[in-house]
Amino acid sequence: MIIWKLRSGGADRRFRAGHPWIYSNELASSPTGIEPGAPVELQDASGKFLARGYGNPHSLIAFRAMTRDPSDKDPMSRDSVFRTLLEAAKLRETLGLHTTSHRLCFGEADRLPGLVIDLFRMTAGRKIFVIQAHTAGANRLVSDLPELLERYVASQAGLERAWENTGIILRNDIGVRKLEGIGEEAPRAIKEVKSVDYANVQVQASELEFAVNLISGQKTGFFLDQAANIQLAISRLAQVAGSASKPVRILDLCCYVGQWGAQFAHALRKRGIQSEVVAVDASSQALDLAKRNIMAAGADCETLRYDVLKDLGTLPNAAFDIVISDPPALIKGRKDIPQGTHAYLQLNTQVFRLVRQGGGIVSCSCSALLEEESFLKVLTKAAARQQRRIRWVGRGSQSPDHPMLSEFPEGRYLKCWIGLN
Repeated sequence: MIIWKLRSGGADRRFRAGHPWIYSNELASSPTGIEPGAPVELQDASGKFLARGYGNPHSLIAFRAMTRDPSDKDPMSRDSVFRTLLEAAKLRETLGLHTTSHRLCFGEADRLPGLVIDLFRMTAGRKIFVIQAHTAGANRLVSDLPELLERYVASQAGLERAWENTGIILRNDIGVRKLEGIGEEAPRAIKEVKSVDYANVQVQASELEFAVNLISGQKTGFFLDQAANIQLAISRLAQVAGSASKPVRILDLCCYVGQWGAQFAHALRKRGIQSEVVAVDASSQALDLAKRNIMAAGADCETLRYDVLKDLGTLPNAAFDIVISDPPALIKGRKDIPQGTHAYLQLNTQVFRLVRQGGGIVSCSCSALLEEESFLKVLTKAAARQQRRIRWVGRGSQSPDHPMLSEFPEGRYLKCWIGLN
């Protein structure tokens, strides 16, 4: 195994505090001599063991830690990766998340940096794993994952024909891979389930089933990270909805497959309240799925194919009881922070215009580079522009199947504020 050393002078302080990354300028010499993603042992300037993981001589993030245990000689081996996956699964089981669709592996937080595995549950005990490898090191693990996932499924007691009813999709169609020198790949199924069309499949989430496209839908096909925020928002805002005498009007901005609108409609229907959802997205494919999902949840649904930063001005003032804003990341890199922050301000100014007095608001950001306080300042300024006084009654982050490390702020990305005006 290649050994890289940190430079002297305190370069190891952040890493010793638990951060899993080492940048190329923190190394004693320029990182060379390995293929991207190859195993590396990291030592301090004096030669003392710090961690093992993998390196990439072509990336600003030169080293990503997988273990700090000196007895784990090869954390990229099949057996070691399997043990790490089992630890990740155990956490989800402890949290009671394993009975529905959930994120099984969340990169650095689960000691498998750069690797994402979502597990989507279906009816009749069928399941589909969707894998994304964001880094060169994670990409090296992909060839072993079908075998390791088969071992994991076999370890779950009482599941007859479990592997036969399990599919695997590889979704390496993400631009971030280019930064690692590995390039994008077309999505593909690497294990099929008989009679299942991965481009049109029903997956379980909370109490509902959602029609999704796991082959070409955004990210891994469905956003699991909002599950806790949706339930929190429903608990805070359902009483705002009104009475059974008048349908509640919900505006679901950047709706994707309609998860927010459908969950709200379902919760209101259980309370005997009807709802009407206006679902807005730039993708016609997403809107088709959103309409199916929202109507299946018991609400009327109108779809609008809009650019939310340009077209919301056509909607009338104060027309909605509840407005939900869950845009894709509007800040991709540090150079985009000023422009992206302004985009959040534009969007949320419309949110406060469109909600009625006394109505409810959900506003989210998944831009990791937009800090929580900066996002709150955006919301404050947007509300002031519309002369709205907002009382914030809920604050959320990513669901617990996307665990966070206090020493790794880069892994804390999702912000959700729930308000009444």
